[in-house]
This record gives sequence, C-alpha cells and structure tokens, in this order.
Amino acid sequence: MTAPSHDLIERPDGSLIAYDMLEPVKQLEHDLVTRLCTEAQARSEELKTYKLNAISEMVAARVMMLSDWGVKKGGKDGNLTLRSECRRWMVRLTVGKHISFGPEMEAAKELIFEVVEDEKRKSGSDFLSQIVDRVFSPNKKGRIDTQGILGLRDVECDDPRWIRAMEAIEQSILRDSATTYINFYKVNLHAKTRAAGETRISLNLAEV
Repeated sequence: MTAPSHDLIERPDGSLIAYDMLEPVKQLEHDLVTRLCTEAQARSEELKTYKLNAISEMVAARVMMLSDWGVKKGGKDGNLTLRSECRRWMVRLTVGKHISFGPEMEAAKELIFEVVEDEKRKSGSDFLSQIVDRVFSPNKKGRIDTQGILGLRDVECDDPRWIRAMEAIEQSILRDSATTYINFYKVNLHAKTRAAGETRISLNLAEV
C-alpha cells in the first residue's frame, strides 16, 4: 500500500523519504521546525496586514481631521504623529525618501571641488570645503548624504562651474521614491525628558 503524500518528505536532492523511516530524533526535529516556521510565517503575514491597515487608518484620520474639522495634522512630507488624550500612547507615521544618482553626479562632484579649491585659495576660508567634504563623505553604511547634496542647490554661488554642477545634480536624479514607516509608543509622563519617556513598542522578534 502506497503511503499518503503527506507522509512523504522531499529532500533537497528531490528524493522522497517516508516520515516513518526517519529516526525518532529526526522526526522530532522535523516536526518542531516545520510547526514553528509555519506559525512564524502566519504571524509574519498577520503583521504585514496589521501594518498596512494601521498606515491606512492613520492616513484616513489625517484626511478626516482636515476635511471634517479643518485641523491640519502632520508635515508636508507625510509625517504624522498622533497621541491619545491621556498622552500615554503615541503612533508616529514617518515617510523616508530614497534618492539615487546617475553618472552625471561624478561630473557635478568634479566641478564642485574645483570651485571649492579656488574659493579656498582666494579667501583662505575652508567653510565651503568643510560642507562639501561632509556631504560627499560616505557614512558607516557607505552611503553619501543625499539630502545634503540636494541642499547644495540652495548655496548662492555665481561661478559658472557651480551653476553647471547644480544642473548636473538635477539631471543625475534617477529615482525618487519613499518608504512609509509606522511606530507605536508607550509614553511615561513622568520621565525627565520627552524623548526619554517615549518607549517604542517593538514588533521585532530580535528586540522583544
């Protein structure tokens, strides 16, 4: 009599083995890992659904506040913080922007450093040099300060090379996307500082 399909286990090489053929310790290991991972996958899907619903409710609340009561909540970038009346609970919606640059950025960088070096020789001041160095220096994750680079466009400089560099930066922007984050907090009203009293409610297994 052929064993039911659920009694057969497929190995990495594609071969099948009957569950009853496994040693008891292997059966224990297989059952435990399969059950825990299946449950984890279900919890992950629940968290994903919860996150999407929570973000939708926060956005809907902002729209309702503005349309029904004329109360504007949140910043222009989509960030929003709401607090319970007792002030013991808080939800924060944050929109993180992600920008990447194309090859034109290298041309812009060379022009910018040319201007900086000339200004340094003429005036003896390295103020602009410090700003540029900080903007183009990679952080611990190897990323440059994209917001800082975009901020260079606000620097007033009549040098034609600087103007061309700013145009190159505009042309180099490849992607401008955003990721929405939502975090939940329990607030201690008696903490010495507001930041110290805000404890994030972790939904990360590594942190709980």
